[in-house]
Amino acid sequence: MTHTDARPHHLPALTGYRFFLALTVAAVHLLSTSQLFASEALQLGMGLTTPLASAALATFFTLSGFVLTWSAPAMDRAIRFWRRRFWKIVPLHVLAWGVAVAFVLVASAPSPVSGFSTDLRPGPAVASLLLVQGWVPSWDYLSYLNAPAWSISTEAFFYLLFPLLLPLVLRIPAERLWRWCFAIIGGILLISALSPLLPGVAQLDWLPFNLTEYWFVYTFPPVRLLNFLLGMVLARIVQTDRWRRVARWKLVVSTILAFLLTPMLPFTFIFSAALFLPLFALVANLAHADLEGRGRVLRSRPLVALGNASYALYIIHFPIMLIIRHLIGADQRFGAGAGFLVAGAMLLVSIAVAIGLHRWVEEPLRRRYARARVAGDRPSLGGQVRPATVVPGQA
Repeated sequence: MTHTDARPHHLPALTGYRFFLALTVAAVHLLSTSQLFASEALQLGMGLTTPLASAALATFFTLSGFVLTWSAPAMDRAIRFWRRRFWKIVPLHVLAWGVAVAFVLVASAPSPVSGFSTDLRPGPAVASLLLVQGWVPSWDYLSYLNAPAWSISTEAFFYLLFPLLLPLVLRIPAERLWRWCFAIIGGILLISALSPLLPGVAQLDWLPFNLTEYWFVYTFPPVRLLNFLLGMVLARIVQTDRWRRVARWKLVVSTILAFLLTPMLPFTFIFSAALFLPLFALVANLAHADLEGRGRVLRSRPLVALGNASYALYIIHFPIMLIIRHLIGADQRFGAGAGFLVAGAMLLVSIAVAIGLHRWVEEPLRRRYARARVAGDRPSLGGQVRPATVVPGQA
């Protein structure tokens, strides 16, 4: 593998981009699942934002594979890698889970939030705490308590396999990287195209999909591993100087075309492959911009700080929405203007809490427990001589 030590290992533009991905997911949840709007047509229209959140999650998985491969230290061992990942994701996950459980225990009325149950069920609650809910094809498990945590259960599977996958990816000859990239993209598209053949009962009269296909194409960890692998291969493509920057106008046009094409595709494409291809190209473009010192906006100190707090925003915004929505009143609905203001206020509160959690919980715990002495350790995650720097990545 070609590598030049003079290249930066810290990619601030990607960190800033990560904030916008988390912001997209949070905004979609606040607008579409909190049931704020009195107009049924407007509330239903908010559901049209779902492809944006789905594409953001697919990009998160790809970005995770990219930054972990990009920053993998040479003198590393699997146990050290797993310890860093544990202290990155688990404390805030447990905290958010606890807030959701506390809400269920004290809530005096059913929540208006779509799909949320105020019944405390031990099985789904334990599965959610242990981050294994993504393996269970059941609405009761996938969306229970802190609904966005299903994707963290999927990421946990990626992290478990990463020490095994990295040496394999590093052994791919540079001239074959694009073949692997196209093969993985083809696999993602093929799964999206074939998953409607899976048997199951339709969930809604107006949406032609069933739980089995939704679970398989969207949340099943081995299927979503393809997105993660794509990021790993993409990191090698950039590192070996085989990425040619895509013009900004091409990315904008392709994103718009992909969004317009989405309604014409099988419904499962919304959950996996409708929009992520242009966004996947943006990941490589931004890494390239970091290498060349471009991308001033995303590299700015405020956006990098927000990007560092993006995991906290992702994991805490749903419990905050539950609490604020309950305080507003289960039966309270708003007009368009007031509804957007309330959603915006919930988003600002979530961002403020996320910044605090990152600064006073996540970072102190990571500094205290995630680092380990390297004396006497032997390399096991690929054998490439690279500085053991930490690139903030989506957990």
